[in-house]
Amino acid sequence: MLCPHCNSPIKDGATFCPHCGSDADTGWKDGAEFADLETPDYDEIIENEFGTDASGKKKKAANPIAVVAAIVVAIAFIAAMVAV
Repeated sequence: MLCPHCNSPIKDGATFCPHCGSDADTGWKDGAEFADLETPDYDEIIENEFGTDASGKKKKAANPIAVVAAIVVAIAFIAAMVAV
């Protein structure tokens, strides 16, 4: 049997797809057809969720001096707006 959402093989009588998580609550029903869905990039998900690339290397952190400078500029801008 193939999942009607991601077209991955699943066991007959399965209640959900172990590959995409599709189930009755997400629209899986008898007679549903596979639709070519755009799936998110795995490497992008790993980087966004865990701060590493797929090989486990940490991505570079933001420059702390730039972060502090941005905060100072924001505070100065807010103070200037309040003083007006």
